[in-house]
Amino acid sequence: MNSLRPKANIVPTQKRGHVQDEIADRLRKGLMVGAFIPGQVMSLRKLAASFGTSPMPVRDALGQLVAANALEEMPNRSVRVPRLTTDRVKDLFEVRELVESLAARNAARNATPALIRELQAINRDLKISIARRDVLAALAANQKFHFTLYQAADSSVVMPLIESLWLQSGPTMYCSFLAPDMPWDASAHTEVLEGLKKKNPTAVQRAVARDIRTAGRHLVQAGTFQLPGGMMMLPTEISLDL
Repeated sequence: MNSLRPKANIVPTQKRGHVQDEIADRLRKGLMVGAFIPGQVMSLRKLAASFGTSPMPVRDALGQLVAANALEEMPNRSVRVPRLTTDRVKDLFEVRELVESLAARNAARNATPALIRELQAINRDLKISIARRDVLAALAANQKFHFTLYQAADSSVVMPLIESLWLQSGPTMYCSFLAPDMPWDASAHTEVLEGLKKKNPTAVQRAVARDIRTAGRHLVQAGTFQLPGGMMMLPTEISLDL
């Protein structure tokens, strides 16, 4: 008789694994766009409520991100977004400049009219969000612009590197939006688009390098990479269809 009993644990386990992967993917996107900030503790209860699930798949998803060094586990077993030192911010943005400017140059060689139109539409959304001071929407549009461009480089080697760098540096982007004198005007993106139209990979490479260098320099000058008051921003508050 026992052999006839349905294996009720199989489907729930598979479903839990799917939910865990989906949550991990959304958390990765949240980290990359800056929906979470350095030093922020990831609350199991709040995240589970946000995702409409139990804490278990959220805990497993956080474990994935700890293993990937995107999050860190504290001595009390809580998990938080890593705090960044000035030297680490400098390193991250210097490496980003090298890797992403190369990806941008290669993408420019593959640019099509359709890609340019897509990037123009994303940049329009970015400018509207900046004008409205809609920080989270601007951050999402900014990340979407960069990744849409880099994906045109068609490199299975470079994209994982870029994603890893954004997982580490993305949480600083909210701070960059609020940093004094930070020129969030999308002017570098306009230069990228002009370079693409003129089929000038060097101009595209130069514009992306300037964009990243400017963000890193202003973050270091501002000297703050986390916000006070335990601000909690959940991925559901931001469009993550990137």
